[in-house]
Amino acid sequence: MEFCPECESLMRVHKINGKSVLKCRCGYIKEMNEQEDIATTSKAVKSKTKSQKGEIEVIDDSVNTLPTKVEECPKCGNKKAVYWQVQTRSGDESMTTFFRCTKCRYTWREY
Repeated sequence: MEFCPECESLMRVHKINGKSVLKCRCGYIKEMNEQEDIATTSKAVKSKTKSQKGEIEVIDDSVNTLPTKVEECPKCGNKKAVYWQVQTRSGDESMTTFFRCTKCRYTWREY
């Protein structure tokens, strides 16, 4: 994962003329060396599918990109979980936090 030096946004991998580059939405492009190219394409991208609007990359969830928190899993008792938040109810209510155990992959939520 790399951030743009121009606007500090997350840069994404794109193929340009057969070479992998990191490209930002502001237009900044950074060429990847061969080692980064091999690591990125072999580990992160699990599959690619075509949609009506273009190509969609499905990211392998073994590449940990979510933040972790000390939270006890109700299923196995593991003390570490990744989490994310989603607005599941109306806008004036708090967000729902989802947790996923790093050991057994059990998912639960907290309102």
